[in-house]
Amino acid sequence: MRLKHWKITLASASCALLLAFSPGSYAATIIKLNLGNVSPDISMNGAGTLGTASDGNAATVGDQDTDVEYTSFLEPIPDILTGNASYSMAGLQTSGAPQLFGSLVVQNFSGGSINLYDSANNLLLSGTLSTSTLSGVAGPPGTGGLFTTAVAAVTGGSLQPFILPNTLSLSINLTDVNGGAGFQVRGDVLGAFSADAFVNIGGEPDPNGHIPEPAAILLLAVAASGLLAVRRRS
Repeated sequence: MRLKHWKITLASASCALLLAFSPGSYAATIIKLNLGNVSPDISMNGAGTLGTASDGNAATVGDQDTDVEYTSFLEPIPDILTGNASYSMAGLQTSGAPQLFGSLVVQNFSGGSINLYDSANNLLLSGTLSTSTLSGVAGPPGTGGLFTTAVAAVTGGSLQPFILPNTLSLSINLTDVNGGAGFQVRGDVLGAFSADAFVNIGGEPDPNGHIPEPAAILLLAVAASGLLAVRRRS
């Protein structure tokens, strides 16, 4: 237990360091995700493309099953504590060479997208990422973090009306990077890696997006699901 807390603390410290390398402000956390029990949660391939790894559960649309905890102005919405909501992140691409500061590795990324689904596979939130920065330890103990200053656009989902479009941010604490071996830099290239992840999504409220009562939110989700079914039939 102490080791786990130590790893999370070090990962949080890495995220704090990312602020020094990332311009702009960081929005308050509105959604917390603890990705599923199947490891790894995210991975980057040899071509430098980063995203979530599939947990093998075909019953959920997203790559990784997760609980969903709502905070801040989304707190009136009931949390999803069944572990069968799901999350996907895809298409982040390394930008430039990694930078080394002692044992700290810093790597920039561009592009990418996120999608969050509820336990009935209805889309809660989607967005396109702009620029991101990853930071972590080269070698053991295998911790780090991914920070993006903003999601360029909120593109859909039942939560879209409540969030100011260009204020989303993403913070990911990484643990067990490469099974504890940590990040590796080969020449001027960040090596492929996999890791477990805790995800925080930040954002600011849309002044025109009043959060409805939980029952109304459920009706909106059911209506959206029905409309999608009608479109598929047509």
